[in-house]
Amino acid sequence: MIAASRSAMLLVLLSSGAITAALTGLLARGLSLDSTHPALAALVLALFAATTMMLASAAIIALAGLLPARPRPLPEPEEQPGKCAILWLICGEPPEPLANRVADMLTGLERSGQARDCDIYILSDTQGAEAQRREEAALAPLMAQITYRNRANPTGRKPGNLQDWIKRHGAAYDSFLLLDADSGFSAERLQRMRARMAQSPTLGLLQTGIRLRPAQSRFGRMQRLSSRLSGTVFANGLERVSGDTGNFWGHNALIRTRAFAEISPLPPLPGRAPLGGPVLSHDFIEAAYLRRNGWQIAICPDSRGSFEDAPETMAAHLRRDRRWAQGNLQHMRLVGARGLHPTSRLHLSAGILSYLQAPIWLLLVLLMGSGAAHAGAGVIWPLLGVVALLLAPKLAGLFTRPDALLRPARRRVLLRALWAELALTTLYAPLGMFRRSAFVVAILSGRTTGWVPSGLPVGQSHLRGLPEVLGGGCIILAVAIPQFAIAGAAPAALAALLILPVSLPLLGAPLLWRWFDATRSHDPVARYYDQSTRRFLAVGGSGKTLAIHRPLWAEGVNSPVAAAAHVNALIARAAEDALGRAPGRVLDLGCGVGGTLFALARNWPEAALAGVTISAEQVRLARAHAQARALDGRCTFLRSDFTLPMTLPRADLVIAVESHVHAPDAQSFLQAALRQLAPGGVLVLVDDMLARREDTLSAAQAQRVAQFRKGWRLGHVPDCAGLIAQAEGLGLRLTAQQDLTTFLRLDRWRDHALRVAGPLADRLGLAGMPFFGNMIGGNALTESYREGVMQYSLLVMRNPGVTRTEPAPLPGRAVAC
Repeated sequence: MIAASRSAMLLVLLSSGAITAALTGLLARGLSLDSTHPALAALVLALFAATTMMLASAAIIALAGLLPARPRPLPEPEEQPGKCAILWLICGEPPEPLANRVADMLTGLERSGQARDCDIYILSDTQGAEAQRREEAALAPLMAQITYRNRANPTGRKPGNLQDWIKRHGAAYDSFLLLDADSGFSAERLQRMRARMAQSPTLGLLQTGIRLRPAQSRFGRMQRLSSRLSGTVFANGLERVSGDTGNFWGHNALIRTRAFAEISPLPPLPGRAPLGGPVLSHDFIEAAYLRRNGWQIAICPDSRGSFEDAPETMAAHLRRDRRWAQGNLQHMRLVGARGLHPTSRLHLSAGILSYLQAPIWLLLVLLMGSGAAHAGAGVIWPLLGVVALLLAPKLAGLFTRPDALLRPARRRVLLRALWAELALTTLYAPLGMFRRSAFVVAILSGRTTGWVPSGLPVGQSHLRGLPEVLGGGCIILAVAIPQFAIAGAAPAALAALLILPVSLPLLGAPLLWRWFDATRSHDPVARYYDQSTRRFLAVGGSGKTLAIHRPLWAEGVNSPVAAAAHVNALIARAAEDALGRAPGRVLDLGCGVGGTLFALARNWPEAALAGVTISAEQVRLARAHAQARALDGRCTFLRSDFTLPMTLPRADLVIAVESHVHAPDAQSFLQAALRQLAPGGVLVLVDDMLARREDTLSAAQAQRVAQFRKGWRLGHVPDCAGLIAQAEGLGLRLTAQQDLTTFLRLDRWRDHALRVAGPLADRLGLAGMPFFGNMIGGNALTESYREGVMQYSLLVMRNPGVTRTEPAPLPGRAVAC
């Protein structure tokens, strides 16, 4: 294995060197050496060779990923894995998604028979009393099955957090699975990794491939698209050529505890930051030191069952990239350390060059564009060669899907994905080059960033993109002014045009920044509420109640705010009557911006409350309002389709106010509610319903119901009796029912205005636009109420026993590793 991996890495280096020599030779022929200073020509060729060597190596490794995997013997049945700890290291990240992932893992450990041998630790460095309370509240339902620890003095950053656990608990475990706060992992995948480590006594670390979860922003989707196109094939290739001298990416890895304890903690580098002091990018160094001590480092490239989140915004990505830049440049002081394996040195060198590439390319643009290095038409050939090297990993990724390439429909999807990824990365590349160049210059000039936990909020400056605009203008001037001075206006204009692929995205950086950060949901209901929620709050008159539902003008209610709040009072009274007590845990399916939950939180100060909505904008607003009301420790909000299985703790009270109709049908909503209801729990539903069966409606009445459904993006509109019958068929028992139709006001000035505006908008074909669709649907609903076709009902149903019928799925299917 060792000889094979060394031979493979040597072959990569020789192949990359040959490609580099060929392209550098072509560049030398394309340069006008007679009119270029020899020192500048030598500098250009050296810089080009350095960056081309890096690109060629990456291309060769990706192509190696197309080779069949080495055969690996299966674990012997008698070799039993030892005790394993599952460690989530957190520092200020939102705890609610973490709690869901921990619950998934607990379920998976039970299902796979590993619960006795695996313990879960949540190792928190989160600071601030409110943030700690929020963590404890989110993890409270799981505390009996996990160990939660918050360090009072979080020294040493993430390595210090891990080192503290090793000193206190490490001796009791043969291995540990290291996870970040956003990491997800399937128990079945862990089971296979533990079996492989038990079979290989010298295996010190097993790094898995990592799959990015779907993102909301365009920038996040670009990263996921790039990862899916070329990430797996590159990881396959890296596993083929590195063999037992693989690398460590900081998380989603199984580590032998004894081996890691031998090489940690890492000593600080001599001197002052940024190139001295604590090692920021510690993972590569830990892998190198493990290999130096004789332990094998293996990569398991398959990413199924192993997940993380990508940064959603450019600001979050750049903050992390600045830290990584400093950490990788620190490796310049370690790459020559005594005793390192040659392949470990190559891993470190690759990390260093990945950041030095940016200023190298920027310098090449300036030298060749300005005429300092005179280039002829022949330079097009080495540049085309560089483009080919950049495309090689992406094309290799396509060829890992031969079945899809043979099917026309799937081939079109793949090619569209490829073109989309190329377009997005081409727009982002100049921005990334400029920022990374600035990072390198800042670090080499002695400016340090320190370590900022990824869980801390990222500030959004109003100057986003302004440095890039200034940089783009300076690049144009640096290229055009020398050309103008040497040869006149026409060559200067031509030079400025030739660098437009670099300068134009920089000049448009403020627009591109917003465009990359923008979120867009493909779900029509999510898009409808993302675009309409602020308008609903503005025109609804609900004020501080934050109600998006209809006001109820019961006896004694004399203001719009009180009318909007009345439904909350009805829900609280109905829940307490049905339960006989105040609920301990409340879940709102389709929570809007949290108005009802905030009202219930005031009624029930001991309750923990959670809201689910499919709208990202509503989640953002709800969290902001919770923080403003000092309720963010008790009220949590998640973005999800509530009809999908979730891993939230089961609730005593589940409510749905004007939201259940967004489900495809009543059955899917009721099943979703049952999955979340505790035995003996209560479901309170308030919504618009048909007063009689749909098949008894006239054609005009049915058309109005259809307009209501289409305009308000509803999945179904049930009749009240039919809904109750379906609920009872699933085991729910109706305990109370109230017709609230008489509390509605149907003669407001805007109701009269809608009688004119709604039909007009419908005739003009504007139903697809949220604003006009809401008008059309609202008028159709009001007319249906006037005719007695609709009724506004409150239903209270009790879950008499255990009804969870389907388990929540694991994040991914486990695979052999």
